[in-house]
Amino acid sequence: MRIAVVGATGQTGRLLIERLHKLGGQAVAVSRSGKSVEGAVDAAAADVVTGAGLDAALEDCDVLVDVVNTQKLVDLRVFSLGARNLIAAAERVGIKRAVMLSAVGVEQSQYPYHRKKAEQERLYRESSLDTTIVRATEYHSFITSFFENGSAMGAIPVFLGARFQPVAPEEVADLLATTVMNDLGDSEIAGPRVWVSRDLAKAWQQSSRARGLIVNGPFPPKLLEFFRSGANLSDTALQGAVSFQEWLQRQSRHS
Repeated sequence: MRIAVVGATGQTGRLLIERLHKLGGQAVAVSRSGKSVEGAVDAAAADVVTGAGLDAALEDCDVLVDVVNTQKLVDLRVFSLGARNLIAAAERVGIKRAVMLSAVGVEQSQYPYHRKKAEQERLYRESSLDTTIVRATEYHSFITSFFENGSAMGAIPVFLGARFQPVAPEEVADLLATTVMNDLGDSEIAGPRVWVSRDLAKAWQQSSRARGLIVNGPFPPKLLEFFRSGANLSDTALQGAVSFQEWLQRQSRHS
């Protein structure tokens, strides 16, 4: 099976390609840079926003996997316009099946990032492609990125009143790879435990030995509202096995 992984040089893309390779899949690493990724049989440069290079990148592939991501609010076109361009290219070259990564609860959020993810889901659903959507809760690494950035400036920001059910990105990649290779249906995956934001910060600070005062962060109101609502949690999702503390320990050993 030849699989076009779009967003291949990102965290999820790299982990996914590694796992597809182990399962016998032939992954084509598609990204703006066109850089090769370990485990991929080929690499291709393409831009999902302009559409440049997409037809050539997807040619001869059996499945399209969309794991494109951005944290830049000015660049959210990668989800909506990107989906439109990817779907159109897939249809032109004869791909019938797509798998996309999304986030738990996006349809209940007013935050721009989540609204665009929800639109991305809708576009795939309404397309001619047989689409499977895998939704995940926030990654452990997403949580720690706020702490790391803040600690560098002497303060560790937390989401006041928010709860998280963080999951290991490696386990999300495992589920994506299994879904692709076995033609599974829609699913959700969440971490093994629900945490309040401050406790996550304390666990990270203890593990990293980083200095800084834990403070309530100045986060966008719509993002804070979403994380406070509990819509980012799931009690029906597949449950990952790697806890936040265990993931931190693994990162510490590998650093």
